[in-house]
Amino acid sequence: MMLCRAASLGLLLLPGSPVTSQGAESGSPHVATITLTRADNGNAVALRVGDRLVLRLEENPSTGYRWALETHDENVVSLQHQEYGSSPHAAVGGGGQRSWTFIAQKAGTDTLQLKLWRAWEGDSSITRRFTVTLHVHA
Repeated sequence: MMLCRAASLGLLLLPGSPVTSQGAESGSPHVATITLTRADNGNAVALRVGDRLVLRLEENPSTGYRWALETHDENVVSLQHQEYGSSPHAAVGGGGQRSWTFIAQKAGTDTLQLKLWRAWEGDSSITRRFTVTLHVHA
């Protein structure tokens, strides 16, 4: 059984379950924002066209290791924004979080895969991977 996390609503939903906002008209769809973290590595997530997916992974660029998007289908989910923010309590050279924001574009399945690496050292420097399967429904 596949579960998706609608973090903005604080609920676990079964795939295909309608996501509606409180007070919305009955049957009126609500665009969800689903947030994934390292704990979601290896999971499958159900989205609806128009949903926003935010992925947040810990990173410390001062070590040279950065997360890089390795594979995904831009036709199914498109990357809208990427940013890095240092932790507010981190010392100089401390880590933070890199985040990516995607929008579900059309129905289909996509495998979103990222790697933590030093780009100049190539694939032999990969220390971690993150993979999630996205099932986008109309």
